[in-house]
Amino acid sequence: MTQNNALWIEGNSRGGKTTALVSQLTQWIKKESKQQSTPLLKPPLILAFNRDKRINLQELIFSHTETLNCTIEIKTPSAFMMNEVELFFPLIAKQLNIKSLFPIRLYPETEQELASQLWREYITVDILSLFGNESIFVRRLLDLLQLAGMAGIPPEDISSNLEKGEIFLLDNINGDLWQTIDKLLLQWRLWCLDNGLLSYGIIYELYWRYLLPNLEYQKSLLNRYGAVFADDLDNFPATMGDLFKFFLSNNYRCAFTYNNKGKVRLGLNADPDYLKTIAQDCEQEFLTVFPIDNGLKKLESSVKLLMEENTPDGDNYENVFSIKTRARAQLIQEVADFIIDNIQQGKINPADVAIIAPGLDEVARFNFLHFFQENNIPVEPLQEKRPLIASPLVRSHLTLLGLIFGGNGRLIERDMIAEMLTVLSPKCSTEWGLQPDIDPIRAGLLADYCYHIDIESPLLLSIDNFTSGERLGYKTFIAYNKIRDWVNQLKQETKAKKLSPLAVIDKINQQYFHDIKSLTYTQINNLREFKQTASHFWAIQNRLGKEKQTIQCLTEFIILLRKGTITANPYPINPLLQEKKQKGITLATIYQYRTSNQSHPWQFWLDISSNLWSKGGAAELFASPLFLRGWNKKPLTIEYQEKQEKERIDRVIHDLLSRATDKIFLCHSDLDVNGNEQMGILLGLTYLASPIHHKL
Repeated sequence: MTQNNALWIEGNSRGGKTTALVSQLTQWIKKESKQQSTPLLKPPLILAFNRDKRINLQELIFSHTETLNCTIEIKTPSAFMMNEVELFFPLIAKQLNIKSLFPIRLYPETEQELASQLWREYITVDILSLFGNESIFVRRLLDLLQLAGMAGIPPEDISSNLEKGEIFLLDNINGDLWQTIDKLLLQWRLWCLDNGLLSYGIIYELYWRYLLPNLEYQKSLLNRYGAVFADDLDNFPATMGDLFKFFLSNNYRCAFTYNNKGKVRLGLNADPDYLKTIAQDCEQEFLTVFPIDNGLKKLESSVKLLMEENTPDGDNYENVFSIKTRARAQLIQEVADFIIDNIQQGKINPADVAIIAPGLDEVARFNFLHFFQENNIPVEPLQEKRPLIASPLVRSHLTLLGLIFGGNGRLIERDMIAEMLTVLSPKCSTEWGLQPDIDPIRAGLLADYCYHIDIESPLLLSIDNFTSGERLGYKTFIAYNKIRDWVNQLKQETKAKKLSPLAVIDKINQQYFHDIKSLTYTQINNLREFKQTASHFWAIQNRLGKEKQTIQCLTEFIILLRKGTITANPYPINPLLQEKKQKGITLATIYQYRTSNQSHPWQFWLDISSNLWSKGGAAELFASPLFLRGWNKKPLTIEYQEKQEKERIDRVIHDLLSRATDKIFLCHSDLDVNGNEQMGILLGLTYLASPIHHKL
């Protein structure tokens, strides 16, 4: 039965869906404000599928509602469920009959480490032969818990789904494997709940299984929210569909948008087909705006022909060009040179260019950044996350912690001491820019002569141990002694007052990194992420009763960071900084670009002949099709997978074309980065596009 109070808005990317949603929201706020005092007693629940979309939606809403007195808060599905589970945890604990500890949310990296420790004795040779190594096995099991949680499937049914789906495509699977998977997942779940720890997968399960059906919680939802507005339901998990159906059943004012050519997060916890069933309970509106330029439409139709193994028309495309080389390094060079030349000639601005690849490897990323920055052209890599351990400031913190607490001498090498001395030494202005008083050469000499390697008590020795003092210089002499004296003083203070590693990290920051003006935004962000990671790590240790084992915990912390799995984003979206920063060339994977809600006049599709284009530029989570509500409980066939790939590449091409307003450049090299021949399904397109030496 159609709900007159609910609206379903469907259309393509850049077709006006979000604007229509905001218009509905504005109308609702005005109507409600007339009927009650302001601000609204029951604000709307507004949801967007990721952080980028949330920020864009927020800006659009504020521009339409700035004169209205209404509290606006936008959440992602994950953030909403996490906040609700934490807020109502006593209610959940009562149902499960567990201790109502204040729950601590586990970071993915900590989750992986703790699960590895808990499961290690159960990981057999047979398991490793199927999954490759322990790390992959642990990560996949935790991902399965997430998939099940988002799909509303009990964790005890996970192995049954895997078995029915014949996910390993092997006949000789030992039945014990399924029992082992069940045992490990339920053991992890119970261990976390007993200790008041919440992983993402457990949070999602607690929400759909215990919180959403709870009558007391349902009453709370109805008392707290006055309406529901959600953007891009094609990227939402099934569990959120259940939440929306609850509001619809209570005749709430709801508005949803949906992009049939979107589905970016299919395979990554989203269930677009299930979410689409909501449309039958809504008044439906289809936006007929087609943002794809007529000159690019032929490219989309040619892709469909290629997927059907037919030959596209031989006429050249309009506004589609090709760049073809033999080697990939040559391709990157030619693409960069072509863009630089057009920018320098004033034909295009850096902000109007996007380089999009199915998988952006470090070689391509580094070279593009190098070529553009060498020519003073700004570049914006999307969602570029670097390991925290890649930051010299973070590495210096770890070296200092090892010196101050001792017991970790084997983890502190000579080069780490040298780097720390350079990072911590004062900087002075010279004709070559800021230079440290202890330069890398002298720091290396000091590490050789003045660092005493000892597992239990590593030391910075007196500079008297340096036999050729005249080679150091006065500034280096003073700087080293100051660092050494401060380390020794803090070491004594730590022993006397029994300072925790977190307290020592605070003292390090106060001593050496207190002047924010001297730090770059990336450095500030890395330090902030490091502090948050350390606080989280020791909160977990305290919860597990390990707070007294300081040296052992510090060892685990240093090793965890050095694995490189904990990252920080050097380019976080900050509206205040973004206004000042010059817009640059966008560098992104297909997945990053599609989820960032951007469009550009010129798009460069890198590695167009790579097989990764049919994957959509994003790796699916292991066994994800088995956790869709529409799965028929039958084995996944090769035909099914081929059908999914064809549908995905159709969506990818349509979506990218709708985000291009002028020209497309298809970039192909015969060999990939590993020297292998590239013969992907889209290779045929490059023969129908005009080479770039033709007049643009």
